[in-house]
Amino acid sequence: MAAIEVEKRKGKRKERGISKYSHLLESDPAFAAWYRNALRGSHNTGSHYFLRMGRICDELCRVTPAQIGTMNKTQLMTFTSSMISELEVRGVSGVTIHSYIKAIKSWARFNGLKLDDRINIPESENQYLEEVVPRPEQVQSLFDHSPLRVKVVVSLMAFSGLRPATIGDAQGLDGLKMKDLPELEIKDGKVSFGKVPSLVVVRKKISKIRKPYDSFAPSQTCEYIRQYLEDRMRNGEVLAPESAIVTVDKYNAFKNKRCSFKKDYGQHVTTTSLRDLVRAAIRDAGFRWRPYVLRRYFDTRMMLGEADGLVIPDWRSFWMGHAGNIEFVYTLRKGLDEETIEKMRGAYLKGANRYLCTSEGAHEEDMVTKIRKQLLLTVHTPEEIEKLHVDEKTDEEVIGLLRQRLVEVTFNQGLKQKVVAASEVEEWMGKGWAWRGNLGDGRAVLEPAD
Repeated sequence: MAAIEVEKRKGKRKERGISKYSHLLESDPAFAAWYRNALRGSHNTGSHYFLRMGRICDELCRVTPAQIGTMNKTQLMTFTSSMISELEVRGVSGVTIHSYIKAIKSWARFNGLKLDDRINIPESENQYLEEVVPRPEQVQSLFDHSPLRVKVVVSLMAFSGLRPATIGDAQGLDGLKMKDLPELEIKDGKVSFGKVPSLVVVRKKISKIRKPYDSFAPSQTCEYIRQYLEDRMRNGEVLAPESAIVTVDKYNAFKNKRCSFKKDYGQHVTTTSLRDLVRAAIRDAGFRWRPYVLRRYFDTRMMLGEADGLVIPDWRSFWMGHAGNIEFVYTLRKGLDEETIEKMRGAYLKGANRYLCTSEGAHEEDMVTKIRKQLLLTVHTPEEIEKLHVDEKTDEEVIGLLRQRLVEVTFNQGLKQKVVAASEVEEWMGKGWAWRGNLGDGRAVLEPAD
């Protein structure tokens, strides 16, 4: 086996999953260099491309990487077309054939040749085309059948839109860390969050698009993380900024043949193990979903928030780590200022409260809403409060409402005038008030009628 080594915190270990085609790396330094270059871009993609190229060379076409790399454009198109025909005969799906083509294109580009994009690939039915996105109560059922560590993973995927590879990479060497939740605080063995929804920072290194982006964690996710981290501290782990949010389970609390574990503790969980953990919980809950459906849940539910005007499309794409359009690139990729983050946080809170979070997190939100309503009752009528939708507002917005009404009350009492919305003028005139003018911002000034 070729000793392709990767850096690790303590020592080095051999790369897994390449032994079957390792001779291709030993015999062709250029091919080995291409493989290492692909790994630097994305370990998952690099490994996948290598396995595809290995099968092409050793099993499908009986050629060497060098022979493919030295083909001219016509020869490469002919070779690729013949390979597609062979895969069709073997009953390989169009989606899988496309993955072979991407590997060939990558190797061709490394050798200075851009393969023509006009390659006809047989269409096949997408097996996930009719996949139904779960409902909130079904996601809650999944939480009910998940250990605490898995609840953290599920909620980060379903409520923050994170990919499994962001939580833990293919080798378990990197992933979401304590420092990536900048509003998380630990004091005297207790975990708290300075702001909720809490900011989640996806660093460039763990981002699939190789660009940093942000998302948010609602109160339900924050509570799972709090319980999980405090449990780890009680078991003797010392948490630091570089500590993984989701680690390998030292105690194997969720033993299952469908799940894989590493023996060392305190490291990131590999992407494959994360998927296995989530898949096992999904099966135990009685569902047949694939783990990725949780990201679809986030996408679809936040899309409903867009329809209600709570969230703008570019923000939803940004939170999911999508490439986005040109406007998105120039407005959101150059770093977010504090004002933009807070506006995003407010929009996320509205969308999450209405469409994302399940019943387990709703109780806490209900208590917050009750407190807010009690505060607002000092200056608003119950009918006015119902129209304000305080459950969808941030603390700053609620404070703003209190301030605004207190100013209006003081103004009204001092000058014997009342400031109301323009749409309410007719109603107040029927109660004995007279119109005296507009403020120019959708509000009008009234005085008691003579």
